[in-house]
Amino acid sequence: MKGVVELLKAAGLWLLVSVLSLGVGLIPLAIWAALVFLGAEERAQKARATLKSTLMTGEQIVAEAVQHRVFALFRRRIVIAITSSRILTVQRGLLGGFKMADMQWKDLKDVRLEQNILDALCGSNLAFDSLLLGHPGFVIDGVPCEAATAMYAKAQYEEQAWEEKRRVRGLEETRAASGGVTIGSADGAGGGGSDRMVEEIRKAKELLDAGAISDTEFQEMKAKILGRV
Repeated sequence: MKGVVELLKAAGLWLLVSVLSLGVGLIPLAIWAALVFLGAEERAQKARATLKSTLMTGEQIVAEAVQHRVFALFRRRIVIAITSSRILTVQRGLLGGFKMADMQWKDLKDVRLEQNILDALCGSNLAFDSLLLGHPGFVIDGVPCEAATAMYAKAQYEEQAWEEKRRVRGLEETRAASGGVTIGSADGAGGGGSDRMVEEIRKAKELLDAGAISDTEFQEMKAKILGRV
């Protein structure tokens, strides 16, 4: 619906300008249209070049796109790129310069994709939520559909990969906080060995109770400890 709303807003604005300019013709509307549409492709190429100039050494672009014009009638269109290490946006100023924003994959919390009605004209909308406090994330409307789909697929992959990395790191930190469990060292002979086995099983049970390991993992650890006897 966002695309349709933008189209209706643009049509209403054009109608208003036309009504207000009846006394002097459609000169203001013609000037505005010329500024917006003439040379648009050359400006898009400059924006892409600006984005590429901000890449880090070794960073590769996976997908990139320029925002559809209907979402940027009174400003420069946003260029968005998905790279091997981050999400990157660049917007050139009306009078020069540019504004860049980015988000590392490790900071991505969630990605969402919404296809607009009249997708050939309005494209799709992408939203990237951040794990970092104070980071607003990104909402880029009007991304060409093919590029938006490729960006969404890459972002989904990175989101799930980093979720798994954080899960594994959390398990390791919980195990370390519990004192860890050492398996495979020392023999089971003597009272000292028996005491060590009891202590290791107790620590493994603590990990199970804390949710750091599953019941299956606990049983495997206990079997290995007892198997040293």
